[in-house]
Amino acid sequence: MSGQIKCKRPKCTFEFKQDAAKPVNEKGYTHKQAADNLGVSLGAMDVG
Repeated sequence: MSGQIKCKRPKCTFEFKQDAAKPVNEKGYTHKQAADNLGVSLGAMDVG
């Protein structure tokens, strides 16, 4: 590769992940629904 720098994606905080899990735990959402509502990927929430 000719001098390209690969940027790392920002990591989600533990608090963000806790808040993201609330709809799953409390309202029966799927992990995919929760991720979609937050505008993030499943991988960002580490639930793949």
